[in-house]
Amino acid sequence: MISVKEMRALGSALTQAKFRQQLGPFVLIQRPPSPESSAVLDPTHTANRGTIEQGMLSLLFEFEDLLVATLPPLKEQDSLMIGRLPDCDVVLDDGSVSKQHAVLQWNEADRRCTMKDLGSRNGTFLNGTIIMKREVTLKDGDILSIGYVQFWYLLTETLYTRLRNPPGHMGSSSG
Repeated sequence: MISVKEMRALGSALTQAKFRQQLGPFVLIQRPPSPESSAVLDPTHTANRGTIEQGMLSLLFEFEDLLVATLPPLKEQDSLMIGRLPDCDVVLDDGSVSKQHAVLQWNEADRRCTMKDLGSRNGTFLNGTIIMKREVTLKDGDILSIGYVQFWYLLTETLYTRLRNPPGHMGSSSG
């Protein structure tokens, strides 16, 4: 993982097209893991909604200190497995994350990403709402919670725009 601060240099050195070529169509941005994150939770309960909402808020206000997850290159249509197992595409060493927790499916032709929970014990949330085993379409700026691990889902173009704004500038990233 690379910090947003470190990513800022890459964003200023590359064109938007080359930046997207380097990172792929989207990025997952998260807070650095906490020491408590490896604790094993009670496997019979979903994650606490209040804790999820608190984590979501911190993503919005701690942008400079967040980390950009390194994702494998994506093909035209590709999926990314998220979980604790070492053979997952996005490995999350956190006690609230199931071995194979959720899957992201990218479709380049539609420029669309979907997410589906794989029957995890602590749940998968989209913007604070549990999604259970149904597939949901992600939108630029959505916050995903895999157990207690939160990610900000951003299209690479949105991240590029945010990185080119000075630190502390919270201008609009839509467009």
